[in-house]
Amino acid sequence: MLFWIMPDNAERTQNIMEDFLKDFKKENPSIDIEIKVINRATLWNNIFSLRHLIRAGKGPDLIAMPHYWTELLIKADVLVNLTEFDKTFRVDNYLEILHPHCYKKGTSDIYSIPWWFDITALHYREDHLSQITSAPQELLSTWQGMLEACKMLKERFSDVEGYFPMQNSDWRGSLSHRAVLPCIWSKGGFLMDEKENLSGFNIAQTRQGIEDFAQLALKGYMPILRERSSLGTISSGYASMIMTRRQGIAMFEGQKANFEVKTLPIPKTGDNYVNYLDATNLALIKGEHQQEASLLLKWLTLPENQIKYSALTEVFPSLEASFENFLISSPARVQNYTKILSTARTLPSHIASGTLMEMLGEVMTKTSSDIVKNSYSITNLEELLLKEQKEADDILSLYRE
Repeated sequence: MLFWIMPDNAERTQNIMEDFLKDFKKENPSIDIEIKVINRATLWNNIFSLRHLIRAGKGPDLIAMPHYWTELLIKADVLVNLTEFDKTFRVDNYLEILHPHCYKKGTSDIYSIPWWFDITALHYREDHLSQITSAPQELLSTWQGMLEACKMLKERFSDVEGYFPMQNSDWRGSLSHRAVLPCIWSKGGFLMDEKENLSGFNIAQTRQGIEDFAQLALKGYMPILRERSSLGTISSGYASMIMTRRQGIAMFEGQKANFEVKTLPIPKTGDNYVNYLDATNLALIKGEHQQEASLLLKWLTLPENQIKYSALTEVFPSLEASFENFLISSPARVQNYTKILSTARTLPSHIASGTLMEMLGEVMTKTSSDIVKNSYSITNLEELLLKEQKEADDILSLYRE
């Protein structure tokens, strides 16, 4: 049985998963599991050749994937209808915000099961922020306030070589297309309108949200496109804040650091807080080992196993009860995620969501490159977004009912 997973724990993913599955293998000694770690970009490219891989006997039997890909893989006819396969599969006991991405749209048929989720948040070092303000939470409630905090922090630590107020959490060192979503949404922008007919790449609110996010790099508050080994971190003291979707228990409390970290929602660029929630779902792929793969899927989503793997990966379990228990047993800082979750938003459960995210990724990569080359301008951004708008509208037109 072949299990495809994304690199949830970077280069340690393979070893962590091998160790994590030891109990399952003891309980099911006749099931041979091959784990293949495949990054999101490669996984995306492989989506369109999955049917060929399956026919050749080289496809996965169980796949961990971004939850908003469910509808696309249903359309590709590679997912097993879990409701028909086994009536015991259910999702009503998962967090409600995760439900739409489990079903085939317009039906009660389940095709994927939530495994874990993460959500954007701002983490800051209290010892650093206390040197510039007596009310950090108030200052960091708005994007403009956060930029002001970055300016003061840069001046305060001007004598520290290699210091940046904001740590860049993007593994490529780019401007993250996932991190920019709260800025776009809070401003009133969108990738796809509520009727799912038109994209919003070129509307003013989307552009303004991207512009706001880009200020971190333009003003020198966050490093971009540099060697990761040359960058300081919030833990080392060469940064004061970080925006990330991981809960950071191992990163902060686990290191027994001599500083305290506080966690807040992403500062709002508009009237409301909006935080991006992304989930990883598990799905059975049509093939020869559906029965064995279903046993592993059920084992991975057991409450105790969700909590254990979430802790290893610094994410959150998706079962409602498991999430609540996880928060109760976590440091006090993590309790704030109850408030953050109340502001959560996901990408639409739509066949084109994955494509639109890839397009947003291209926008942010080009923006990062332009900033580094000193060729960034609002005019260039507008032209790029107009091009993406036309392409996105053409794609969405293919799926209008």
